[in-house]
Amino acid sequence: MGDPAYIAIAANGHVTLYWGDGTEDEKVVIWEGPRAGPGPELVEIIEDMRTWAEENGYSVIVPAYDLEVTEPMEIDVPEEEVEQINFDEVDNLLDDLYVAGDYDEES
Repeated sequence: MGDPAYIAIAANGHVTLYWGDGTEDEKVVIWEGPRAGPGPELVEIIEDMRTWAEENGYSVIVPAYDLEVTEPMEIDVPEEEVEQINFDEVDNLLDDLYVAGDYDEES
């Protein structure tokens, strides 16, 4: 088992791989990826980052508590996108994130 690492969306909106388990006083960035995009794109970014981390000796974990963004982050979704939300796609995204987190994996 390698060094612990976790993936979170940084205050600047980028999907980021951090060293540790989320309890560190100072966040240590291993890799800052692209800005978080829409559902399937975000899942793909997280999966790619997780694969890279594991291939490079890190053990990607899910922090035991919610991580907070230290600065307010505004999410601006255009009205036409809000009107086009497909809740089946939202459910599928949440299912994909659950599977990506290996929540069913026994310790």
